[in-house]
Amino acid sequence: MSALLAALLASSALAASRPAVLSSATVSSPYDLAGATLPAAGYSAGMPFFPEVLEFEIKWGIFSVGTSDLRLERVLDFGGTPAFYLASQARSNGFCDRFYPVRDLNESWIRASDRASLGYSKKLREGSFFRDEWVLYDYPRKAFLSKRTDKDGSSAFSAGEIPGPVQDILSSIYYIRPSPLKVGDEVVLDVNTKSNWPLSIKVLKRATIEIPSGRYKCVVVEPFLRQEGLFVQKGKRLQVWLTDDARHMPVLMRVELLFGSVTAYLVKASPPYKAP
Repeated sequence: MSALLAALLASSALAASRPAVLSSATVSSPYDLAGATLPAAGYSAGMPFFPEVLEFEIKWGIFSVGTSDLRLERVLDFGGTPAFYLASQARSNGFCDRFYPVRDLNESWIRASDRASLGYSKKLREGSFFRDEWVLYDYPRKAFLSKRTDKDGSSAFSAGEIPGPVQDILSSIYYIRPSPLKVGDEVVLDVNTKSNWPLSIKVLKRATIEIPSGRYKCVVVEPFLRQEGLFVQKGKRLQVWLTDDARHMPVLMRVELLFGSVTAYLVKASPPYKAP
C-alpha cells in the first residue's frame, strides 16, 4: 500500500509540474523545467551503466591542453517527465589558455522511458568563439523551441517542427551505448539542432588500445556529423573508442582538425571499469 501511495504521489507531482505549451512566453531556459531529483531505481534499466562519471585528458598532438568529463549522475523531473541529466565540460589548461582558452559546457536531458532527448544546451567559449544556445523538444506537438544569446547579450527565439523523438549531439552516443554494436552496423538517428537531419553512426572495427588508464578491447564508431560536434566546434571527423562489452564506455575520442587532431583519453572512471 505504501509503495502504491508513493507511486501515486510521484505521478501527481510530475503531472502538476507539466508545463504549458513551450513558447518564449512560458520558458526562458531549460532550467525552468528542471525540477526535483527522482529515485533512480525505477529508471536505470534504460541506462545500465548509470550512475557514471568519466574524466578525460585532452591532447593536441603530443601537448596536453586540458581536461573534460562526462557526468551521468541524476534522474530528475524535467517538465513533468523523468529524465537523465547528462553534462559534459571541457576546460583548457594554463598552457592552452595562453593562445586558445576553452570553457565549454554541454548539457542534455534524456527521457528515461526511451532515451530520446528532451532538450540540449551548449555554452561554448573557444578562443574568440562564443555561443550560448539551447533547444527544447515538445513531443506532443512535434515541435522544438530554441533560444540563442549572443556575446553582446542580445537574444532571439526560434521554433520549428520535428518528425518525432530526436537526439542531440550529446545524447546520441548514450542512446546507442546500451545497444549491441557489431562491426559493419550502421545506426541512423533523427537529430535536431534547430534543423532536422539524420546522424549516421557506423561501427568501423574492433581494436585493442592501451592508454594511461589501462588496456581496453574496443569497438570503434564514427558519427558522420553534418554540423558542429562535441568538444571542438570546428572538427572535421570524430571517432570514438567504446569498450567492447555491455557498458560500451567511451575511453578515447579523436577529432580531426585542419591542423592535427585533438584526442580525449580516459583517465578515470567511476564506478571503476572491470573488463568482462
